[in-house]
Amino acid sequence: MVQSAVGPGRSKAPTIYDVAELAGVSHQTVSRYLKDKATLKPATLERVEKALAELNYTPNLAARSLRSRELYRLVVIVPEASLYFPLRMLNGAAEVAHAAGFRIDVMAMEGTAQARASRLQGLLSGDDIAGILSFVPRPAKLGSTPDEAPNVPMVVAGEYDNRMRARGSLADGTAAAKIVEHLASLGHRNFFHVAGPSAWPSARNRLAVYEETVAQLGLTSLGVAAGDWSSASGYAAGQDIAALKDVTAVVAANDTMAMGVIRALHEHGIAVPDQVSVFGWDDMAESKYFIPSISTVNMDVEALGARSMGELITRIRGGEPTDDGPTLAPMKLVFRESTGRVRASS
Repeated sequence: MVQSAVGPGRSKAPTIYDVAELAGVSHQTVSRYLKDKATLKPATLERVEKALAELNYTPNLAARSLRSRELYRLVVIVPEASLYFPLRMLNGAAEVAHAAGFRIDVMAMEGTAQARASRLQGLLSGDDIAGILSFVPRPAKLGSTPDEAPNVPMVVAGEYDNRMRARGSLADGTAAAKIVEHLASLGHRNFFHVAGPSAWPSARNRLAVYEETVAQLGLTSLGVAAGDWSSASGYAAGQDIAALKDVTAVVAANDTMAMGVIRALHEHGIAVPDQVSVFGWDDMAESKYFIPSISTVNMDVEALGARSMGELITRIRGGEPTDDGPTLAPMKLVFRESTGRVRASS
């Protein structure tokens, strides 16, 4: 007689191996029952169900899985450099997932590109995950699109091309046009861009819109520095900018790089904004209190996370992804002390 799953005779919850032993079947059969009991023969089905009842086997979410034949575990992938990842975006995604009855596991994707691709491929081939939401660009070495994933639906937040900027996704670079236009209205003509890592669609789109707008307005871009979202990369770019005497406006792809630029310019005796204006992106909490406070782009990142999770759940349930309708996360420029009019030449 197998001991009950509850009471003094048992110290821990039963496993599928316990169920399999009591039912006289393999643990693979029990696993198959939990995923799709319709695949089992009636006699086997009866033995498994009897063993489940006797052992009071109720793992997390098992009761719902038995009724609906669905999985309820989602994996959310965040960047290894979580310092530059807005947790409010994760909160928005988690709220939608929980409201829909899913639970989430958060995983930081670390290591080389090959290691990340291998790890992600393992998740995509798994059989215990309902879906994956990634806030990290899909590794090029993965070799498949989300729609081609063998078992598990996956949505990569922001992985859209420039023509789809109206979706209001993470890849939306349209605010870069407004930044350049605003700075041009203040008399700036010579610009410099500190870009994010090219693997990120958001960084590529911000760069593309910056270059398009500079060209359309007949302005001059005196260079683009390849950053990595960190203040250190912004500081390195600032060293180059300081050597370019004609630059009067810098557009950085995020606030932390803008902070690095300002520090480097300060060390070279270049005043912000009196001599060079610096515009950031993301409206980090610290940006308001930096000296000078940083002009930036405010995004409703919770809405962005919620929308991405909603698309994943729609895909899991067999629906069509959302169309290119109105954006859920409008962006607005926040003007602070780091930008100003071009100082008249003496």
